[in-house]
Amino acid sequence: MVFKILKKAAQVVYSAAVWTVSFAWMGAVAVTWAAVSTVIPSRKTHNYIGGPGMGAVLKITLSRVEIIYDPDFDPERRGVFMQNHVNLLDAHAACAAIPHAFCGLMNAWQFKIPMYGWIMKLADGIPVPNGSNRYRAIAEAARDRAKKGISILAFPEAHRTLDGKVAEFKRGVFWMARIAGLPVIPLATHGMYDLMRKGSYLLTPTKITIYVGAPIETKGLSDAELAKVMERTHKIIADFAERGIVPGRAAPIPSDATPIASGA
Repeated sequence: MVFKILKKAAQVVYSAAVWTVSFAWMGAVAVTWAAVSTVIPSRKTHNYIGGPGMGAVLKITLSRVEIIYDPDFDPERRGVFMQNHVNLLDAHAACAAIPHAFCGLMNAWQFKIPMYGWIMKLADGIPVPNGSNRYRAIAEAARDRAKKGISILAFPEAHRTLDGKVAEFKRGVFWMARIAGLPVIPLATHGMYDLMRKGSYLLTPTKITIYVGAPIETKGLSDAELAKVMERTHKIIADFAERGIVPGRAAPIPSDATPIASGA
């Protein structure tokens, strides 16, 4: 009992220290990025300031981070990265893994969040409006970002997982990708659920592995064909996030964490 109390106290102290250092670090990165962007467009300095700066937050948690790129992944190709949604540090995993400028797709109200909203504006994020034409509107915005050399990051589950499983995907972001004529690119994380879970700010350092897949075309597809793309993307992400299975490999990646049990 005493050991459990001491262990929990140590986790609380560690988590408080990590969040304090992380917010200070993110503030410094944001200020530096904003200052430089008055002279050089932020998309051109993303790989030097924004991306590695925000991705470093995972290292601040003392977690070990490994990134696996599919042999057919093209770092110069812009598209819509589809990532499993686990916790508040998901975007930092994307920053660590995506090797070029990208922006987030998020609710309009999120741009009003102090610091976070500022960073999203710096990255040229896309606000999701209300209304029946919102998918066409965000598709136009996505097409505009791609022309600027910026990819888009989306969380097709729409909500963070409660059990570590990858939930059913929403169709809207896939429709958006098709309208914009952009490929979808699976981006899956393994270990983020062990780092932090929804409803808690407590952290546990762990091994985090990120898989970036090959682009999957959407342009000109029928609704039925697009549904198959969505199923394929979901399977790639779920296999990796839940079991550490990399497409084309015979065995799962080595992990410190226990695979999420079926039916958890």
